[in-house]
Amino acid sequence: MRTTHKLLSALLVAGTIGLASYSPHREAVDLLVTNATVYTVDSAFSKAQAFAVRNGRFVAVGTTADLQGRYQAARTVDARGKFIYPGFYDAHCHFYRYALGLRSANLVGATSWAETVGRLTQHRRQQPTAAWLTGRGWDQNDWPGQRFPTKDTLDALFPNVPVFIIRVDGHAALVNQKALDLAGVTAATPISGGVIGRDAQGHLTGLLVDNAV
Repeated sequence: MRTTHKLLSALLVAGTIGLASYSPHREAVDLLVTNATVYTVDSAFSKAQAFAVRNGRFVAVGTTADLQGRYQAARTVDARGKFIYPGFYDAHCHFYRYALGLRSANLVGATSWAETVGRLTQHRRQQPTAAWLTGRGWDQNDWPGQRFPTKDTLDALFPNVPVFIIRVDGHAALVNQKALDLAGVTAATPISGGVIGRDAQGHLTGLLVDNAV
């Protein structure tokens, strides 16, 4: 009799636990990811902790507590605070280089060489200890006269820091003498498939094209 009572008690406890863990009001989903740092990239660039997926589609994004209360998942993943992003599609934008470029002076749209130099100077004030002064996006076609610049102004303003500023198309760059010295480039340096700029007297202008870059 005591054995029967123990068996009935055990079954009753098991049934109670089973009922407590089952909620008929929770929707079934295939996947529930919780405790994450989710970058939704919606119009407000909001962040979330969890999301639910059914049939390969997101059905909800929100907090871990909210989604655990609303959904019963066939599979649950605890992200342990890791970052989750939407998929990236690189339509020939060189995503990695774009990110690196954020460390450089933005020279896009400068309407003169003077404005270009001004942006470089401002950028140097913001990063006074950087080993190199770099920039990207200048285009002499947007300047009066449309002539390629030379390194003279860069040598005068930045004699002790190497300067490397690349043209908007990525096929040409202007450097100062400090950068040329570090690279070991002289007026006699040969180059194949590119150009090391020289003036009429054979002096380096600081302009580098294609393979010289």
